[in-house]
Amino acid sequence: MLDKIVYFLHVVRTGSFSVAARQYGISASAGSRWIIELEEAMGISLLKRSTRKVVPTQAGLRLYERFNQVNSEIDDIFTEIQNLGNDDRGIIRIATTPLFAKDFLGRIVGEYLQAHPHVTFRVIETAFDMDHIDEIDFAIRACAVYQGFQEKDSLLVKRSLLRFPLKACCSPSYIERFSKPEFPVDLRKHNCLYASTLVGGNKWVFERDGESTTVNITQTVEVEDSQFIKTVALNGGGIGYLPVTLIRDELENGSLVPVLENYTNSEFEFSLYFRPRKQMPVRCVNFKDYLIRRVREISEESE
Repeated sequence: MLDKIVYFLHVVRTGSFSVAARQYGISASAGSRWIIELEEAMGISLLKRSTRKVVPTQAGLRLYERFNQVNSEIDDIFTEIQNLGNDDRGIIRIATTPLFAKDFLGRIVGEYLQAHPHVTFRVIETAFDMDHIDEIDFAIRACAVYQGFQEKDSLLVKRSLLRFPLKACCSPSYIERFSKPEFPVDLRKHNCLYASTLVGGNKWVFERDGESTTVNITQTVEVEDSQFIKTVALNGGGIGYLPVTLIRDELENGSLVPVLENYTNSEFEFSLYFRPRKQMPVRCVNFKDYLIRRVREISEESE
């Protein structure tokens, strides 16, 4: 019965039998059968099924609310017992932006495995937020931070890893063809390249003399890959808004040139997110501390 209730919790969180079954490690048909058996045992309908989403009934919502906290406490108990071994072993599941994976995580995981051979990693590269944090141990996200920036409410713990300036830039050939914007509002007349997850959609923020200007840019290219944006900009496709660390060499050799130099740009931030827990597995605690330290060390090496 307890297995069926835990699976039911997954269904309510995800709104999907198939996603919940994948998380729980069973087939979707087996999961559907479990829910039917749970409803029969309780004598009441727990879920409303539709073609788009599965939502709990009033009884299902009450069951979810009462057991969700209990299930978290059970997880903490298991983790506490496992931690008595004080050993680094097991799976660490990470969702990360492709840019962080390329510049930092690959190197850090490689180093960590040398000293901790019994740990394994499952890494998901995605520019989007993971909707279901229960699927992973850590999420590494990127966003633009500016004066007056307010992060959306979250139940997750956040640790800032790094911040870099963002820079609006384009190729010299683009300027020759379309001229150089003098004011942020001029960007509305230009081809602009952006990643919505990186800078908060099609809004670019610039500051000058303590005053912020937000521009709704023209959506010429939208892609959740800053390396792709850089390539398009290098080939004269438009103006990108990119982390300085990604375009440092191109700015130095002149293949990309900054625009709106008289304005202060937003900052680009990498942040680490994880669930607040009374007990975190030893493997996760140790890797978290190593990750935070090595990100800063690697960043300082490249300066």
